[in-house]
Order: sequence, then C-alpha cells, then structure tokens
Amino acid sequence: MVFPRYSKNLNTLSLVTTGQGMRLALHTFRLRRRAKIVAVLLPAIGLIGGLIAYALVSYTSSAPRPAQYPWTTSEEIQAIEVLASKHWVTKHYGLVLDTGRPGTYDERTASNPCVIRDGPYTYRMYYSACDAQGRWTIAMAKSKDGLVWKKHPQPVITPEMLQDAGYDVTGVWQPSVIINETGYYHLFFAADLKQPWGVRRDTIFLAISSDGETFTIVGPVLYPIRASMEGIVWQPYVIWYDWAGVWLMYYLGTDDRVSPGRPRVFVAQSYDLRNWERVGMALQHTEGEWDLRIFGLSAYALGQMITLCYSGEYPIKSYAMSLGLAFSLDGITFYRSYRNPVLLKAMEGEKRRISDSSIMWEGGKLRIWYDGFDGRKVRIFYAELLPSDVDIRQVFIHRHVRWPNVLVSDWINGRYDMIRIYFHANWTGWVWIEIWDEEEQVYLESWNYEYYESFYVGYKYYYGRVCKPEIYTLEIAPLRTFRIVFVPDPGYVAEVSAWVVLS
Repeated sequence: MVFPRYSKNLNTLSLVTTGQGMRLALHTFRLRRRAKIVAVLLPAIGLIGGLIAYALVSYTSSAPRPAQYPWTTSEEIQAIEVLASKHWVTKHYGLVLDTGRPGTYDERTASNPCVIRDGPYTYRMYYSACDAQGRWTIAMAKSKDGLVWKKHPQPVITPEMLQDAGYDVTGVWQPSVIINETGYYHLFFAADLKQPWGVRRDTIFLAISSDGETFTIVGPVLYPIRASMEGIVWQPYVIWYDWAGVWLMYYLGTDDRVSPGRPRVFVAQSYDLRNWERVGMALQHTEGEWDLRIFGLSAYALGQMITLCYSGEYPIKSYAMSLGLAFSLDGITFYRSYRNPVLLKAMEGEKRRISDSSIMWEGGKLRIWYDGFDGRKVRIFYAELLPSDVDIRQVFIHRHVRWPNVLVSDWINGRYDMIRIYFHANWTGWVWIEIWDEEEQVYLESWNYEYYESFYVGYKYYYGRVCKPEIYTLEIAPLRTFRIVFVPDPGYVAEVSAWVVLS
C-alpha cells in the first residue's frame, strides 16, 4: 500500500475559481431508466448466489442516458437490507504475486492490484512496484486464471515518463485500468505532483494505450483541492456504471488539515474519461468501529448494484487493516455490510495488514485480489467470497505465536445466536473470546461469569489436545462483535488455525 506524503504546509490548490469552492454535483448522474426491474431481480439475492441474477439483465447502448434518479422504493430498501445482511463464506488462497528477484523493478514491493478481464481468456493485473532504491513504478502481469501470473519485463508507467511530459513527480502508484468501447486502455494512477504552492500532493493522472503495454501520458484529470477534505487525492478506481450510462471514479481524498489525516471515499463522474466532475463523498470512517480510518478501495458494477470493497484501520494510526464491503443502488449512497470486516488477516503472510483490493463478480462468487503485509514485504494475495445462508470465516490459517505473546483475531461482527469455533494448534494453551463493551469502547476478557441475569458474556477454555481439532459451540444471547484470543503455554512457537461458523 502506498500512503500519501503529508506536509506541514496545509495550503493546496483549488480547481475552481475563488468563491466557487468545490462543486459537489450530488445526484447528477442523470439516469434515464427507472428502477423498474429492482422489484424482480433484487429480492432474488436473498437466496444463495442470488447476486448473480443481475448478470441476466441485458443492456443496450453504452452511450450516456440522461434522466433523473429513481425514487427510493420499498423494493430498493428491501434490496439494500438483503445486501447489507448477506452472509459470506470466505476462502483465502494465499500469495499469487510475489516481489521480484534482486535488481528487479518490484524487488521491494508489489501492491495495489487492479485486475481486469481482457477478452475471454486473459486477465491483466496492473500494480504498484517498488525497487530496492525506492523507485515507484506501475507494472503489469498476465494470467489465464487470475491465480498464476507472468510479469511484463518492464514497468508500463514510470516517473520519467511524466517528467518527460513536463510534470514534476518522483513516483507513480495505485493504478486503475479500464478498456473503453473503442478498445483503448485507460490507466488512471496517482503521482506526487509538485503543486504551485511548493508541496507535493498526490494527484490523479491518466495514460492511454492501444495494447495495454505502451502508454502515452495524457496528464492530470483530478487535482487536490486546497484546505479541504480532498487535500490529497489518490487511490483511483474507475468503473463503467451502465445503469446510469456514466463512468464513475471512486478515489480517496485525505483531509490533511487534521492529524492523523482522515481519508474518505469520494466519487466523480465522466462521459469521456478525461473530464471529471466531482459528485461528493461516498463513504467515510466510523468512530468506535473496526474502520476508524478508510484506506484502499475497489468497486464493481453488476446491474444497478455497485459493490465497494475497502480497507478499515483499527486501532487508529496502526495501519492494521481488514477488508469490508459496502453496497449502493445509485453509485453515491453506500451501506456497509453488517458482517464487516468480511475478510480477516488470517494468513501469516498478511498478519499485519490486508488492504488495497481489486474485486470482480465472476462464477457466482466475489473474487478479491489484495495487498498482504507480514511486517517485511507487501505482496499480492487472492481470496474468494461466496454468498451463503451462514457466515463461515477463516480467522487464523497456520498463524504463529510464541509465549508470552498473544494471538488476537480481527473483529468478527454481526448479530449471531450461535458461535462455533473450530480450533487447532500444535501446542497447548488458553483460547477464549472477548466481547466488545459498547460503553467503554474496549474488548473485555471476561469469561464464565454472569452478566445481568443468565447471559455468559465470555468463555475461556484450556486447549490441551495438541494437534487435535476442538469445536467450541457457544449458544449465547445475540452478540454484535467479538474476537478470538489464544496464548500458548511456555515452550516454543505455536502454529494455530481457527475458523468460525456463525448463525
């Protein structure tokens, strides 16, 4: 993950004339078709795999179709409720794109993936690459299945390309690629452009190509706005929203007037991919939750529904992140999944952070490529989410912990009456769950004592069967959030795996 650089100079350039301010063209997508199929298709997603029903919708011309936004109907409200409350089965596949050999352009970091389908048999991944000297470029790889990748021998975008075009930058990162109706590749990315007031601020650029490998720099398409919530603009992700007949760019805007800087998800719209109109804020952080700050994002449109995948940080300033989902029926107003975060830091190679995703609905499942950070290197991992009638969450996958250290899971959220914990380790120790205290805003290690009348607020067990799976079934009053904790007995490094079934 690439983080924008902050400066003590908080003055940033405004895109518009003095007094005009930032124009937020809320609800200006100008739809022509009303939400007339919502009542037919959206309730179907209450069934497992029902989200794929959107794929049956046929579309006509990709030209802009100006019209008014549809009213929010009872069917749409019901659809949002179904989407937000959907259960998921998670499957981590692990590392799919490693850093390069010594001396290569991605020796230090491979991150910020953007994966697209290019024809029926090829996937392309564009990603941020950093070499041993700290030079950031944008690289590309190809795959037949989205799992095994072959890297392009050279970066496709370099800072020197922008410098030759007259732009004062030192690095490029965070690519987002689309193929328009003429077959041209449009690559959006961030670069630390030197601003007229003397500081570098991430700015969103565009480059185009006829083959996806040799690009021509077009220039900046979205600038930071001085002294605003968009003091830094970065992490673009562009999609075609056929329902509205418009291109949408989701991006992060960071308010650098506060410390720490607070990124928020914003949206802009375009009809030609070069001229972008800001629409407004789509999603921001939530106090007292798992997403105290929002970072990397991706989006995918399927019919009227837009799925947004984003990374949330907890605790604040830790850069420890997990992945969550949010859904929208108009491209602007998003509703978080009740099950967030849906993808946890389960594997050893992603134990410090998972972030900066690229998503794709395909084959009845949500495919996710994302950054994984183990404390040494950022690399690209892959996972899948399947719609289900229960939540099955991988919590730990061969994670290691040495006494007296403690292995603590990410937040496990939702309203559940029964929790089944499947636990396995190669060393003895104590395993328990901690409950979130809404009043104090902390997790409580509280086990086997009565709270109020007969609700046991916590559970603690001694795991004494080395290398034998244990199943802990907890039937409790509905919980909003909890986490799993394991501390091994004194000895050596314990390897731990755990998953939960929640209903």
